[in-house]
Amino acid sequence: MSSEIPEPGNANPALEEAKAFLVQKFIQKIDSLPPYMVMEAMLLDDDAALAMIVQKRDKPPKPLSVKVRNELAFAKMKDRAFVSVAAAYELIKSNEVCTILGITKQAISLKAKAGDVVAYTKDRRKYFPAFQFHENKIKPGIGNLVKALGIDTTDIPQVNMLIGWLATYMDYYGEPDEGVPRWTLLEEEGAFSIIIQDFKNRLEMGK
Repeated sequence: MSSEIPEPGNANPALEEAKAFLVQKFIQKIDSLPPYMVMEAMLLDDDAALAMIVQKRDKPPKPLSVKVRNELAFAKMKDRAFVSVAAAYELIKSNEVCTILGITKQAISLKAKAGDVVAYTKDRRKYFPAFQFHENKIKPGIGNLVKALGIDTTDIPQVNMLIGWLATYMDYYGEPDEGVPRWTLLEEEGAFSIIIQDFKNRLEMGK
């Protein structure tokens, strides 16, 4: 006994009923899913979306703890801070500083520890703002500032903050619209004392 194959255009009631039944079951399945799965499925190709919807899934992932969320937020904040520093300065690496000064990396490390130069630390790599060097020598301004402020050169967050802060503008010449980055005023005797006091105030505000 053979079943008749309906001609194109002719409705097959049994087939249409089966389709409607499957569609209804599929809708019920979607309605039973957690919202995050529905949103994930929407972003997938058709076959992958269907597979995600019909397969058995475990419970949604456990929400991140406050501690982990804070760690992630802090990491993003550090990335944004480095982007700002890289935009404000010409940053050079240790090997380039070696070439400029004609010294070894060990010697540069000792000078950084002594506070004669500063480097922004990102992912354990050191980036030296180029303003510290002139005619193959270290300019004294930054070293004088580090010593005057009593900066702990082993305190990476504080050194990074100092470098970032020195890129902020100061209206030393009395024209707010003509402000200049603080690092450009380190050799100005009058500005130097103001910079020291401003940074101390900044540290007090951060406590």
